[in-house]
Amino acid sequence: MDPGRRRWPALQGAIALALAAALAGPCGAAAADGTAGDAARSGASLGIDLYRGLAAQGGNVFLSPYSIAEALAVLNSGAKGKTKLELLQALHWTLPTGGMAASFGAQDLQLDHAAQGGATLAAANGVWYQRGREPLASFLQTARQEFRAEVRVADFSADLPVSRRMINYWVEQKTGGKILDLMPAGALTPRTRLVLANAIYFKGKWAQPFKPELTRPGPFFTAPGANATAPLMSQSAHFKTAGQDACELLDLPYGGGELSMVILLPRKRDGLPALAQSLRAESLPQWLAALDQARPREVDVVLPRFKLAYSAELTGPLQHLGVSTAFMQGLADFSDINGGRDLYLSAVLHKAFVDVNEEGTEAAAATGIVMKSLAVEMPRKFTVDHPFIFLIRDTSTGSILFLGQVVDPR
Repeated sequence: MDPGRRRWPALQGAIALALAAALAGPCGAAAADGTAGDAARSGASLGIDLYRGLAAQGGNVFLSPYSIAEALAVLNSGAKGKTKLELLQALHWTLPTGGMAASFGAQDLQLDHAAQGGATLAAANGVWYQRGREPLASFLQTARQEFRAEVRVADFSADLPVSRRMINYWVEQKTGGKILDLMPAGALTPRTRLVLANAIYFKGKWAQPFKPELTRPGPFFTAPGANATAPLMSQSAHFKTAGQDACELLDLPYGGGELSMVILLPRKRDGLPALAQSLRAESLPQWLAALDQARPREVDVVLPRFKLAYSAELTGPLQHLGVSTAFMQGLADFSDINGGRDLYLSAVLHKAFVDVNEEGTEAAAATGIVMKSLAVEMPRKFTVDHPFIFLIRDTSTGSILFLGQVVDPR
């Protein structure tokens, strides 16, 4: 059983935290028109696809589309032929492929400046290759220059435990100690030749914090005819809201002004499954644009305090999205990594963590790709007392940092 599930066994809903893209707000519109916006839209589209598939399985879901898209973009820089076409399709990339690495690099550079007002936002890429099997200089140059990857030598064949500890320690350090054991026992083997990893960490305080003394236990309607008692935070302040046919949206900014959480609350208490499956890369930016254009108004907000950890093996979901040959020995073409046709994917691993409380939010995620060789108005009410979708975004880059859903906040 996944350690995150053991830690919070009462959480039987779903959260998907997604670091990716597609916001067309007033301050994000200009950024979205540039190359950083291209990467942001790509990541958001992939994230929404993965979210719908994982949410349909039921239970808790929590992921970072940004992290997954970033890792796949690094991988794509070494792919050719049908393998590359499938990765581009999963990433919804329709622009000239030569600009992808620069676009993702531009997104990372802009995210460097997104955290203000005491917020922390940090992302990193790592590459570990088998000693004596150094990748092509062109691949390593792209990884280092465009993705700012830290490149290191490992010895999977002779010292597998040390290599595993080295990668897991790197992830733990890059995520503030929140993501542990990204590479579980058995994920790496003596035939492992390359590991790619992305890690992201975010910690921000609300621009309008909730007062702990106002938090009270209250009902959260987990399913029709069923509810659970959860700690409900509350406050009355000016926030932006918007309405769509399927849901209402609420924007909760973090200090600094460029990062915020958006709640997508279904209009019906049992409306989360329908909302999750109707979520599309084409519609979400329109909804967020309407939210950005709204005038702040006084809102009585009730939001559950929650903490969640989740992990997933993404081989199946990615294959469902059309990434198939990359996992096939003899068919995968990663010849732009090492000049041969011997590399193929053996695992795509993902872990994510989020803690939402009165002070703010702490979130982290990591993705690992393992490659083997053939080797003034009356206050309106916004009571979040039933399953909902939420996201954390950067309006300056057009990046959705996290996207998710909560069915049971316990």
